[in-house]
Amino acid sequence: MNELEISYKGIYTNIRPIDLLSLNNPLADQTIGLKKRIQDDLHRWDELYRVGVEIEICLLDDRARPVNAHPLIKELSKKFDMDSEYGKCQFEVKTEPISMHDLSSVNSFFVEFIEFLELSVDKVYKNRKVIPVFMGGNPSPDIFKRKFITRKERYLNFYEWQKKFPDIEIEGQVFKPNKIATAIQGFHLHLQGLNPIYTTHMFNYILGLLPSAILLGSNSRLFAGKLFSFYEPRVYLYDHSEQQNSGFPAIPKYLDRIEEYIDYIASRPGMDDSRDYFGLEKDRHDDIRIRLNSPNYRVETRIMSVQPTPKELVAMIEFFIGYLYRAILEGKPLRPLSSIREERAAIVRSGYDAKTHFNVSETVKTQLHVAKQGLKDLDLGHEYIRILERRLEERTSPSQYVAKRWEASYNGNVYQTVSEIIQHVWDKTKTNTPLL
Repeated sequence: MNELEISYKGIYTNIRPIDLLSLNNPLADQTIGLKKRIQDDLHRWDELYRVGVEIEICLLDDRARPVNAHPLIKELSKKFDMDSEYGKCQFEVKTEPISMHDLSSVNSFFVEFIEFLELSVDKVYKNRKVIPVFMGGNPSPDIFKRKFITRKERYLNFYEWQKKFPDIEIEGQVFKPNKIATAIQGFHLHLQGLNPIYTTHMFNYILGLLPSAILLGSNSRLFAGKLFSFYEPRVYLYDHSEQQNSGFPAIPKYLDRIEEYIDYIASRPGMDDSRDYFGLEKDRHDDIRIRLNSPNYRVETRIMSVQPTPKELVAMIEFFIGYLYRAILEGKPLRPLSSIREERAAIVRSGYDAKTHFNVSETVKTQLHVAKQGLKDLDLGHEYIRILERRLEERTSPSQYVAKRWEASYNGNVYQTVSEIIQHVWDKTKTNTPLL
């Protein structure tokens, strides 16, 4: 028996017997079936930390106007796994699961994708200068002036559902909740667990990383033609757009087992009357989710803005993998959920200047140190995580970098300044030069 098996031996001895009395509805049947599957899988030994990445990108022209991405998606799909997004000017690219021992291939994948993206943009939009934007918030002043919703049943249902919610106000600007997602681009990271036990640990420890991921990965202070003082307006707006159907998971305590997560998802309200577990799982836009829609057990983080360059994407992946491995192996103490929630809210508003019970920078510094130890244990090296250390040392992030560019170049013409900034970021993206 190896060290990991010893660490988790006996953790499930207090599992309650599955209640075989269905409540005579499909959701109850599903949850019972899932819980039975989990108990059957307790001693699985899957490949640890296989990585899947999804990133969302938007298109603007050289006048900072949104551009319909659907013709481009068709061209890109010839070579990559592409999908449309909530907004017509958005699109998403996905990787296949990749071994943690081959993280450099994630960098190579996105370098190749960006090269093909540039060629495809020139081919599809022959008579228009179009710029792919790798920023967490859409900076176009026009993003909310028209209905930019993709005509896809799921998105249209979301649009109608969110119309019922009150407007969101931030720094004197009012936003319709059903339009927010047209202007937000995320970086979703999927990590595979060994089995249900290990995946539960991953979920719990990632909760403690969420404030740090926001601090280091923010890329969206410039939003809808305005530079906000909020450090991460993207997260604030998205949290409020769904009336807390997104954000920090609404769990009262850390999970003892995945069955508790299943009960959490099954008890939450859905967008419509559908009571399908996997539909509820998919439509719950928490910072982190446990995904049970495949044979393996995975956690998915949704908290981060899309990063401007491939190297910065891989830096965040190294941070998560290294920290999780070492923290779980050592059984590091879990921080109180209330403190993490407070810290998350403070960082969204104030970034490095956040005032909480803990020193924000010291917390991140410690977590980066643990992550580097974990990467060393796994013999992965730490080529990219140094980017995050530099961000911490200089109290910066892509959002701060863009904000400084805005303040230095703004000449009173919002459209012109946005155009200059997105071109500058795109040049950095193409050359894989991190924003530091």
